[in-house]
Amino acid sequence: MSDSKKFLLVGCPNSGKTTLFNALTGLHQKTANYSGVTIEKYIGHFKIQNTLIELIDLPGIYSLYPDSDDEYLSVNEILNSNYDGVVLVLSAEQLHKSLLLALQVVDLKKPLIVALNMIDEAEKKKIEINISKLSELLNTQIIPTNARTHQGINELKKQILNINISSSVFYDKNILPENFNNYSNWINYVLQSDKHSEIIEKDLNYKNQLVQYIASRCVSQKNFIQKNKIKIDYYLTHKIYGFVFLLLTLLLVFQMVFFIAEFPMEWIESSMNFFSEKLQSILPPTQWTDLIINGIVPGITGVVMFIPQIALLFLMIGILEESGYMARISFLMDSIFSRFGLSGKSLIPLVSGVACAVPSILSTRTITNTKEKLITILVLPFMSCSARLPVYTLLISLIFPENQYYGFFNIKGLALLGLYLLGMIMALIYAFLFHRFIQPQKKNFFFIELPSYKIPYWKNLIFIVWNKVKVFVGDAGKIILAVSIILWYLSSHSFPDVEKKLYEKYSVLQKQVANTDSLNVLYKTELLENSYAGKLGKTIEPLIHPLGYDWKIGIALVTSFAAREVFVGTMATLYSANDDDVSTLRERIQSAKYPDTHQPVFTLATNVSLLIYYALAMQCISTMVIVYRELRSVKWVIIQFLIMTGTAYLLAFISYSLI
Repeated sequence: MSDSKKFLLVGCPNSGKTTLFNALTGLHQKTANYSGVTIEKYIGHFKIQNTLIELIDLPGIYSLYPDSDDEYLSVNEILNSNYDGVVLVLSAEQLHKSLLLALQVVDLKKPLIVALNMIDEAEKKKIEINISKLSELLNTQIIPTNARTHQGINELKKQILNINISSSVFYDKNILPENFNNYSNWINYVLQSDKHSEIIEKDLNYKNQLVQYIASRCVSQKNFIQKNKIKIDYYLTHKIYGFVFLLLTLLLVFQMVFFIAEFPMEWIESSMNFFSEKLQSILPPTQWTDLIINGIVPGITGVVMFIPQIALLFLMIGILEESGYMARISFLMDSIFSRFGLSGKSLIPLVSGVACAVPSILSTRTITNTKEKLITILVLPFMSCSARLPVYTLLISLIFPENQYYGFFNIKGLALLGLYLLGMIMALIYAFLFHRFIQPQKKNFFFIELPSYKIPYWKNLIFIVWNKVKVFVGDAGKIILAVSIILWYLSSHSFPDVEKKLYEKYSVLQKQVANTDSLNVLYKTELLENSYAGKLGKTIEPLIHPLGYDWKIGIALVTSFAAREVFVGTMATLYSANDDDVSTLRERIQSAKYPDTHQPVFTLATNVSLLIYYALAMQCISTMVIVYRELRSVKWVIIQFLIMTGTAYLLAFISYSLI
């Protein structure tokens, strides 16, 4: 039986810590959330000398004085969890920026070994580090590594069992209050209070002097001028050129996430439909068959169809982060977005929300500021996603005739653009309001390091994509599937006596008519009308009547909570269309009239009202599930639902009343 030991992997952002973690553990990884929150830590394993090493990759920190929730959780883990030692990752390329954290970790008096990573980048910049001198000053073992090429990885694994506690002391004992006899207790006390900024400032000033001393003794750089980096950063962070390049980058990201993902998504959908048809031809016509075909299979389809978008989105985000450009994006956009309570890092999630809100909300994990992440998640569903397009297409076609132009522009295209702009404007308005009313838990400062440019490392990208897809399928997928089954039940079942009467009625009719296909459509339509979902639609009819909607539209509002595009399929069923062809469905909808007044149901006012409602309302259960998954708060899910749906209702009512 082999022994087991637990180590924490600690380091600054952009130190190559994650690459080192992947090199040490390979595919023997899993993700876990900190208790009560969704911030993740990665746990990996490897064996050395019959000892199983559990390695926990903590979120990156610059010091033990945290500025964000993920930093706070990392520091708390370092101070208060049980482990056998710390593997501290220092960047050889920017050692002076890592030394502050190194001195603080040494002062904690925990078993420690140092991996001096990115040695290759230091050599490119002609940076020479006296490793033996640095090891002497820190009084700990230092292993030079290049995680990308696995240089030093085996040596680090071997020496991790020979870990020791440094005897060096880097804090000024005269600075700390008398009742604190060690640095670890002091840091723990600071985490519980923010009233000691003066002592923190003294501690940091004292340590920064030591950082300068150690750097001067251990680091030298021969004639090397980064002209290229300075020149590139001038353009990428320029107030004009920077936005031009950013726009081109976002267009590329959008093309990847939206258009390229469309092909595998269509393939997945067609494959699942083919699978569903095969099952229908094989299985007997029972309730269990209906559950599988119309409940479970669509639920699974609704999960796996998101995988191409999630994978491509996080692939693109990974490339931007690994290359160093994501930091430039944040720097460029922060001054603008901060006025609305957002972060420069909010840009990618908001823009990619035009494709799908689900992976976009997952991508907000790159936002370290808790308040900015919360606001981004709350307003992101206002961005019109691709699932709204079938609804927009149908309703716009009801309003405008074919081939109508305003100047050089197709009027339908302008209407579609207007809906996208409406969502974007509402997102910014509510971001500003949330910013004014949501108080930060603690003071946050914008601090960002512009890392050096690197060619993205494909193994890291694979790990990023794999972990994000795994989290989505494993966590959110189960809930989405469960909700899909519930919606299937509500849409296909009613009170037993109602179902029995309908079955008997159509059994008799089936023997009297030759064309049973149209009869089956009518049966399904009446069954849906009398289902629990149909009853709900009729129940809410008085509430939605001021918007110009009848009970049939009410059913579509209910069923489209599974996915917005379900609206079109529900309309096809309710209006007895044999397929979801827009032109056929449009003709049937246009001819629909109220039975008592014989007035058209879908007037101009009703269509505009529906467009505005679907552009702004929370109409996707998958999005709500992901919001809960990220925020772990029913309160914010309810607030988001009420604000979005309330805004949609109010503006839809105003538009219906004025037209």
